[in-house]
Amino acid sequence: MPRPVTLFTGQWADLPFETLCAKAAGFGYDGLELACWGDHFDVDQAARSKAYCKGRWVWRGF
Repeated sequence: MPRPVTLFTGQWADLPFETLCAKAAGFGYDGLELACWGDHFDVDQAARSKAYCKGRWVWRGF
């Protein structure tokens, strides 16, 4: 059974989230593991908003 290949976004924190998603999808990655710095994932906002989490979970780049 094949496993998805993901990319951790920490080393790419200088890129905007949407740009990184598009690049990772173009590189052939199956998904992203989001860093909690840069604009990739805001823990405080995620704790307050289910919509924010859903927006990060399902991004159109993948």
